[in-house]
Amino acid sequence: MKFKIPIFDLKVYDKNLKKNLINSVSNVLNHGKLFLGPEVDKLEKKLSKFLNIKYTLAVSSGSSAIFLAMKSAGIKKGDEVIVSTLTWIIPVNAILMCGAIPVFADIDDNLNIDPISVNKKITKKTKAILCMHYAGKLCNMLEIKKIAKKNKLKIFEDSAQSFGAKLSNKSSGTFSDAAGFSSNPMKPFNGYTESGFLTTNSKKIYDRAKILRHAGTLSDYKKIVTNHCIEPSLNHKLDSVSASLLLVSLKSFKNKMKIINKYASFYELNLPNNVKFQTISKNEVHGRYVFPIIVNQRDKLAKYLSHNGIETKIFNLPLVYNTPFYKKFKKEKLPNAEKLIKKILIIPCHEKLNFSQIKYVTNKIIKFYSL
Repeated sequence: MKFKIPIFDLKVYDKNLKKNLINSVSNVLNHGKLFLGPEVDKLEKKLSKFLNIKYTLAVSSGSSAIFLAMKSAGIKKGDEVIVSTLTWIIPVNAILMCGAIPVFADIDDNLNIDPISVNKKITKKTKAILCMHYAGKLCNMLEIKKIAKKNKLKIFEDSAQSFGAKLSNKSSGTFSDAAGFSSNPMKPFNGYTESGFLTTNSKKIYDRAKILRHAGTLSDYKKIVTNHCIEPSLNHKLDSVSASLLLVSLKSFKNKMKIINKYASFYELNLPNNVKFQTISKNEVHGRYVFPIIVNQRDKLAKYLSHNGIETKIFNLPLVYNTPFYKKFKKEKLPNAEKLIKKILIIPCHEKLNFSQIKYVTNKIIKFYSL
């Protein structure tokens, strides 16, 4: 079915943007440094400045970014890492790929990991807390940091959905020992290929991640040393074309977010009272990856909206600890996650929509709950 109001629209309509993207690729083809070329270095520096963090390492995906963040910070076999059960499977897979054990925590009403549940999950084997900022809404990082400090735990951020999010003027990806970002085509800071990056203020983590990014070698751009393996790893490096496209996207990111935030504000002001959404404090900026609503009769609403040409999505179903592989790590039911997974619905909210479409979605939701 072709929706007239889609969840995502990955086409490039803007003629100037398309021209800039093509020119950026042409520049790479002209200099011929297709992997870890000057665009990668430039991108890393610009992202560090944007986020106000010391080190950024561009990699091939958000999956690689979160894996390398934990691996480079020393997460190893037998360590326990506390993580939300309401998440995409990748961060939990990354824990396991480090040899560690995922310990599932419940969520709060903002759909993020609940600090109270985190506190209850800490054991002698616990080494870290992995915070996934759901839909771009930052976790309660102030409480998480208190818990981590008290128990001498590392913090990692899965910031795949929260580029640009802030709390007290501090950016997502800067509250932790290390963070992983995704910049795939669906994200607000979007590339046009699969891509991502790691952030940290630790030179030790950065230096190790840089080695692990390129098969465990020193990533010598001049290729003087090509097989000098320091630590076994796979290929996680970013190509120069992807980096060049991301540099173009970064220029328009703030304007893009202004549009998305305007639409999100309209939803918050005009959706009926029985539709709940993530709350935002005065000192906070939401990353706005998508716009989740929390509703009763979720499945009926989704069907009704689909019938009216509005695409919706249900993310992260089933909960990770209910998936075939991860059931063995399930120690108990997490009540809030079990309740809310039946009520969460993602509705369209991106910059390629127009206000008439946002109003149309709003009116259809209002009509559904008035029937």
